[in-house]
Amino acid sequence: MYAESQVASAAPRLPGKLPLTATLLLLGALAASAAPWFLERDPVSVVSAFWSYDGGDYTSVLAHFSWAPRVSIALLIGCGLGLAGAVTQQVLGNPLASPTTLGVEAGGQFGVTLATLFAPALLAFSQDLVAVAGGLLAIGMVIALTWRLGFSPVTVILAGLVITFFMGALNMAFMLIKGEWLGNLFIWGAGSLVQNSWQPFMDLWPRVLILGAALVLLMRPLQLLQIGQASASSLGARVGLLRMLALFLVVLMSATVVSRVGVVAFVGLAAPVLARLLGARTLQERLIWSMLLGGGLLLLADTLAHWASSWGDGSLVPTGTTTALIGGPIILLALQGFKNTHHMPGQESNPGAFLPKRRSVLVTGAVLLCLLLATFFVSMGWSPGLQEWSWTPIADWGEAWVWRGPRLLAAILAGVCLGLAGSLIQRMTGNVMASPELLGISGGAALVMVLIVLTGTEIGRAGQLGAATLGAAGALGLLILLARRHRFAGNQLLLGGLALYVFMDSGLRLVMASGGTVAAKLLNWMYGATWLISETEALSLLGLTLVICLTLFVAIRPLTLLALGDTSASSLGLPVTRARLGLLILAAILTAAATVVIGPLSFVGLIAPHLARVLGQQTVGRQMIGSALAGGLLLALADYLSRIVIFPSQLPAGLLAALVGGIYFLWGLSRHGRA
Repeated sequence: MYAESQVASAAPRLPGKLPLTATLLLLGALAASAAPWFLERDPVSVVSAFWSYDGGDYTSVLAHFSWAPRVSIALLIGCGLGLAGAVTQQVLGNPLASPTTLGVEAGGQFGVTLATLFAPALLAFSQDLVAVAGGLLAIGMVIALTWRLGFSPVTVILAGLVITFFMGALNMAFMLIKGEWLGNLFIWGAGSLVQNSWQPFMDLWPRVLILGAALVLLMRPLQLLQIGQASASSLGARVGLLRMLALFLVVLMSATVVSRVGVVAFVGLAAPVLARLLGARTLQERLIWSMLLGGGLLLLADTLAHWASSWGDGSLVPTGTTTALIGGPIILLALQGFKNTHHMPGQESNPGAFLPKRRSVLVTGAVLLCLLLATFFVSMGWSPGLQEWSWTPIADWGEAWVWRGPRLLAAILAGVCLGLAGSLIQRMTGNVMASPELLGISGGAALVMVLIVLTGTEIGRAGQLGAATLGAAGALGLLILLARRHRFAGNQLLLGGLALYVFMDSGLRLVMASGGTVAAKLLNWMYGATWLISETEALSLLGLTLVICLTLFVAIRPLTLLALGDTSASSLGLPVTRARLGLLILAAILTAAATVVIGPLSFVGLIAPHLARVLGQQTVGRQMIGSALAGGLLLALADYLSRIVIFPSQLPAGLLAALVGGIYFLWGLSRHGRA
């Protein structure tokens, strides 16, 4: 655990910078929020807007019914989410833990999405009910998947991230299919604290107060978790029941907030991290100061969002976007002080017990290649038409190639690149959670594309591809700077990648809130819309993939030696730091090559190496071959299914791959639990 494992003989002294920073943050956020009103009214009347107003003065009415409740609800929600995040991190013993990483916010949004489409009467009855049901569904899946594994912290985080990605993909699929019904829903989902009365605050504050008090009452039992699960159990604590109760209250807190103002739950991760960085050591200190810092962070983020909306072209800038932009640098600061350099927090260093039977790489490769060729032939030849399904004769494939060939070839090559990149990253970091998506490399390219579209810059397709390449390279450079002091070890790479992913996610929420046809087109690309691919782009990706595959022969020996540990690898003559850097660059090139052509696909770089292991390919070279073929097959199937599932409309292939990959990964976790 990241929490203290020993009880100090005397209570640690509270650093003066903690209360000072919290005070400055709260006062600064309040002053920044009130600054525009000071230009129109005197300070006394601005402060009095919280409890009174002059009915004959428009600015007084506006301040009382719009600004004051917005400030109040930001402070209320920020305090509640900060407290929930601190409790979550204590329960799971992990600084990455938060309502976000447990899938609660994605589950809450999923519940509201389903209710909007299929049961709008439930929303009229209670908007809290459907959000809480979605959040409970998400956390229930996490508990079901990890119960047999002792509810270990790392497994819970892994399951929560997979469920977050999976439900996020489902939400996006509904948006792309039923965009005319869900446009306003996703403006809400991006997180907005705009108020026009005190009623939302009056409805919310009793719920937050009661749930917060219940979480505080768990403080003494939660302190036992600091001495470890085995020791706490020996003292009579029912650790599993305690964790379930605490997480249930966290779900209620987070889902209640999500149902009212949308997704701003990143505060639940940033506030406890900031409290620890500023010196909060005991659980009591972390709970109190996480709560206060959460209120200040959310009010500051909302103020920045309001300013950006006012100074821009009038388009709404969601509070969830600015919250993520503030929280990202906090994670980067936490990265520099984190000491566990080799494994995820709480993760054991020994390999997992699940070792599939080894199989011949020739047989496995031949089977995967045959399946890939079969998918290619079916995709090119068998497809629905306006009247019925029909087979395109091979003689007519020249005409069909224009419509089906480039996208299919690009999908296969992108799958190969991401499969190889995922295998490289997992081997290099020694962590099965690692993937190009989690390292934020694909997110760098995607964020540049978001900026290009939002600024209205017309640079053509070639310019977009070049800019996205620079974005991927910039993300890689930042990641290298962050992880260099730790010799590019696994946990620092993942933490840095998470911070980069936060920035990409903020851009996504901004795009979803802006709406319009340009935003829809960009979202299609970001979720892997292969119909945007030209033949030139597909052939260019083919040439680059062939060159990189030849280069990968050099990477087999370093990857094999790194698995022995840094000390053993160095004693065998491997320059560990340079080897990690070179492998990271190679993985980044593979990821960028796929991302700039087909978008930042989810799960492919994570699932393909696991499929290779399941098929019995354990050594480095064999796993890379299996990962490449499995990744190509996965995206080839996704591209074909994306054309026919809702014909004549289409789904992005990357989105479909994320859905299929999420189901596979959840099945794999449950299978491992039974083992």
